[in-house]
Amino acid sequence: MNNIAVFYDASCPLCVREMTALSKHLTKRITFVNVLDSDLMSSYPEISIAESKRVLHVLDENGTLRLGVDANVYLWELTGTKRYLTLLRLPIIRNVANVGYWLFARNRYRLSRLLTGKSKCEQCEL
Repeated sequence: MNNIAVFYDASCPLCVREMTALSKHLTKRITFVNVLDSDLMSSYPEISIAESKRVLHVLDENGTLRLGVDANVYLWELTGTKRYLTLLRLPIIRNVANVGYWLFARNRYRLSRLLTGKSKCEQCEL
């Protein structure tokens, strides 16, 4: 098993699209954990299923839990692409980005319907 674990909502088409994009760069370095898979989640008792459905969770190589925007920026940094996302860590921008992320996360199924034509799926393919 890899040291880095990403916990994603496999019922969200936009979430799965993002994880698919990341997996093209990081498959060998990261374990992608579908939070809807109770067998996989049993390997991570420290991760709340309810919370990981609500917001992106990443356990980094040091065992540090990263959430939301910080988790996303961290993952893209590992790919060596989208370097501009590091701007989201600047103090004022970070606050705005966090609010934007929470709004996105809360409305991700509606946004998925607008952007993909599908609000939810049983389990989208990664």
